[in-house]
Amino acid sequence: MNEAPQQVSPYIVLMAPDGTSMKVVLSGASSWSLGRDDDNDIVLRDNSVSRHHAILQYLDSNSIYLIDLGSTNGSFVNERRVSIPTLLHNGDQLTLGQSEIEFHGDLPPPEELQDSLPGSTAKTSVLHLRRLISVMVVDIRGFTQLTQLVDERLLSKVLGEWFRLAGTIIRQKGSSVDKYIGDAIMAVWLHGSVQEEGEPEHPPSRPDVLPIFKALAELFEMTQALNERFPELPQPIRLGAGINTGYAIVGQMGTGERQEYTVIGDTVNAAFRLESVTRMLDADWAISEETHAALWAQRQSSPAKTFFSCEDVNLKGYSKTHRVYYCRFHEVQEFLQSVVA
Repeated sequence: MNEAPQQVSPYIVLMAPDGTSMKVVLSGASSWSLGRDDDNDIVLRDNSVSRHHAILQYLDSNSIYLIDLGSTNGSFVNERRVSIPTLLHNGDQLTLGQSEIEFHGDLPPPEELQDSLPGSTAKTSVLHLRRLISVMVVDIRGFTQLTQLVDERLLSKVLGEWFRLAGTIIRQKGSSVDKYIGDAIMAVWLHGSVQEEGEPEHPPSRPDVLPIFKALAELFEMTQALNERFPELPQPIRLGAGINTGYAIVGQMGTGERQEYTVIGDTVNAAFRLESVTRMLDADWAISEETHAALWAQRQSSPAKTFFSCEDVNLKGYSKTHRVYYCRFHEVQEFLQSVVA
């Protein structure tokens, strides 16, 4: 009987300027900090490396990203400087200061994973269920123009800080999935409602979407604070966001405290289209009719003021129009204040 090949944990090989090398296996955690200071998970004895230089971050069971933290001399993948979270592939060459790092990790697709994190010996099956979710997509507006106007070092510092803080905010507000997609972040909230196989789809039953809006409000506030911290930016960082609520196929992997999820379905696709339409609507946020209904259902009293504008729009890739609710950032702040009042 043939035995299944043993899964090898991803690892990096550090090659220091003095010629020494060290292998570090990436298992048992979800992120590893790299830098010159001793409080880093991986300490680089290299004076050209910043004290807190970069992070290696799992965003799901089969994705490891390099995130530069605004280092002085930059982080490079295959000789290209990175300013946004960058997905790593087997054989990638990383350069931090004068330190060279080889990344090794042929990560299998999610359905072949044996556990939520590499290195575990416990076999875990992948459970696919149709669940009620909300998807939030947040995009940095005018990113291409920013890359042309801003010095690479400054851009890396600002964006590294933005992505780090954004990830913290989203996870604190209960997101089960967060992914970096270029200059955007996607986050998913699971609402607990499971649709059994063969059961007809039914409308969302008042899921709790307030944490999503609170997360988004904090993201906008954090972005404003960063703009104030970096007045040398030629233009402020602006965000656009789309939120959609509906059913999707959720793949659940892992056991214990750390669960991993992947999501597939039209609910996810529509969230990206909602974010894109904010430009046409001259809005900061755009939400679906389902998300809007869930949001208003959570108000303790009848709405005395309409905070959102409403319009039927054509979303790219869809033949039918969608009713979209949209607004500016300050209007959602007013809404959240009215909810807790």
